[in-house]
Amino acid sequence: MIKNSPPNLQNMGVLNSSQEDEIDLFELLKVFKFEWKLLSLFMLLGLVVGVFLISWLRNEFESDVLLQIDSSKRGSAMVEMGSLFNMDTPADAEIRLIKSRKVLASVAQKEHLIYTATPIGVKNRLLKKEGRMDLSLLKIPDLFKTEKFYARAFNSEEFEVLLSNGDVLLKGVVGETYRKLLGKDTFAICVEQMLVLEEQKFLLRESSVLNTVALLKGELKVAEDGKKTNIITMSYRHRYPDKAASVLNTVANTYLRQNVEMRSAEAEKTLAFLEEQLPSVKIKLDSAEQALTNYRYNAGTVDLSAEAKVTLERQVSLSKELLTLEQQLQENARLYKEDHPSMQAILLQQERLKQEIKKENAKVKNLPTTQQDVMSLQQEVAIQNGLYTSMLNNIQQLKVVRVGELGNVRIVDFAEISALPVKPQKKIVLLGSLLGSLFLGALFVFLKHSVLNRGVSSASLIERETGLSVYSKIPKFNIKLKQKAPYTALALEHPNEIAVERIRSLRTALEFSFLASGGKVLAIAGIAPNDGKSFVSTNLAVVFRQLVDKKVLLIDCDLRKKHAGKRLQKGLSDIMYKQTSIEDVLSKSSNLCCDYIGPGTRLSTPSELVASPKFGQLIQEFRRTYDIILIDTPPLNYYGDAQWVAKHSDFALLVIRSGAYSIDIIKESLKVLEVAVDNRAIVLNHCKYESMGYGYGRKNDYGIKSS
Repeated sequence: MIKNSPPNLQNMGVLNSSQEDEIDLFELLKVFKFEWKLLSLFMLLGLVVGVFLISWLRNEFESDVLLQIDSSKRGSAMVEMGSLFNMDTPADAEIRLIKSRKVLASVAQKEHLIYTATPIGVKNRLLKKEGRMDLSLLKIPDLFKTEKFYARAFNSEEFEVLLSNGDVLLKGVVGETYRKLLGKDTFAICVEQMLVLEEQKFLLRESSVLNTVALLKGELKVAEDGKKTNIITMSYRHRYPDKAASVLNTVANTYLRQNVEMRSAEAEKTLAFLEEQLPSVKIKLDSAEQALTNYRYNAGTVDLSAEAKVTLERQVSLSKELLTLEQQLQENARLYKEDHPSMQAILLQQERLKQEIKKENAKVKNLPTTQQDVMSLQQEVAIQNGLYTSMLNNIQQLKVVRVGELGNVRIVDFAEISALPVKPQKKIVLLGSLLGSLFLGALFVFLKHSVLNRGVSSASLIERETGLSVYSKIPKFNIKLKQKAPYTALALEHPNEIAVERIRSLRTALEFSFLASGGKVLAIAGIAPNDGKSFVSTNLAVVFRQLVDKKVLLIDCDLRKKHAGKRLQKGLSDIMYKQTSIEDVLSKSSNLCCDYIGPGTRLSTPSELVASPKFGQLIQEFRRTYDIILIDTPPLNYYGDAQWVAKHSDFALLVIRSGAYSIDIIKESLKVLEVAVDNRAIVLNHCKYESMGYGYGRKNDYGIKSS
């Protein structure tokens, strides 16, 4: 069986220095089609890897929590400006707080995430039969942090702790806390629960709170549900569905509690400040009332006119408004700079009120002195009384807030235990493995043929660079012949093969070219051994002979070729040097349905035979007898015999092995033929992806290692 060699990429040979490498997509697809077995092997490996990954990856369950942020409890100005300038929404700030170390550190400790017991065992992992061990306490001494500790569970109640060398440190049962002196410190462990079907081994680890928080922060997904909805969705994945729900609910409750505590703390601070300031305001109020009482006692009762009363009420009202604006200015000063529009608006209002107060004060100057004094004292009493009353109201409100503060976050949906895992997604893993293996296979095929096959395989490129026509592209086939060529032929044993059909198309092209112009002698040459010139010569002779009106002669002029066991037969050398008759040679050698003359007895100087006048005379004699004479010549790149043969020919065919040579080598070979014969054409042999075809094998009939 002659082996197939895989196709190579078109135009990937080493061409002229100015010729750029090109990749034809159509040719590339042909390469992949030819290498379907190799690609199938890669996909099979990908399928195996995908099945392994599905079995190896541990299941992950996901739970989620829904939170609502009450933005009405934030400053309305801040909310409006945030929506106007696309600033962070309230949800953005809350998301950052949820993933803060203050929240997650508390969760890591409450959920005992800093303690892990990882099951060990390849078989159980592949079969999805791993056990579970939950720890509520694990204290490893600092000197042994780098050591490995293991736990072996005998059943769901009993276990033992092992050192890295296999020694038993302690034995225990679920629910009990155990402490063991280790070095100069104490090793402590408490197993909360175990679920094992058989004896299972676990690797014990104690992580730092900081590392656990960083890991939890990466695994916890927090995002606003929609845009500016103030609805937050939290999700978390874990190997165990109940643990995923528990951790997520703990995160939500911890954050909610801290949110309430933060707001209560603000109310507590404000309440303390007001209670601290209240006595001084009360003193000012008492002093103002006492001053008014003393003045009336000394001056007697003073009746204010209607105009004075209106002026007094107006002054008190304006003073209260000015005081209110001052409080607003102080609050906004924490959020905005002085040049902010909100700050400027308050300052303008303050200036307006001050101007109105000045006008009212001007009216008071026109009143009698006694009424002016009384109005001033009454105004002070009214202002201090209003301030004192406002502070009392605020204190009462803050006390209510301190007791009933709910925060600005509300848990809408708590986490529930999920029944189905979200990972691994078997279809996606399997599809990804198949596509990945297919990609790697295609990359391997591409690199293989781009590195190993650097020759030209494009007929159009050869025609464009050489100016000669490619008469036929003969594909590979994979058929075992009964005898070694040229003593049998594919055209005889398998006349319907596609390679034979291409030989017939070559015959048609030759009929329209050199036969139509009166030529008879056709020289068939190759660049190097294994190009397939003997195959082309033999089968071309057969298909020419199948034309009833054609008398065909095939001459094997490759006198250097080693035909094992066939050199005893008479041939061309015997006709020229030993006076053997042509009829005697033809009668002993013909087995191809056409006349055939082999090389004959081996000579020490075969080139002298084809260069002698006798060879030309013999060819002229054959011209008178035969319609078509096909001469199989030695390789061009090794011997000069082909030039002497081509000199006596009317037409020369250069058989080129597809993908074996650069365009420079092809051009040089054609120049060698050009010296001897003007009419030339090219046959591209061993064409890939034309059929799942044949190859010539690796052995060289000349004893020369082919390039």
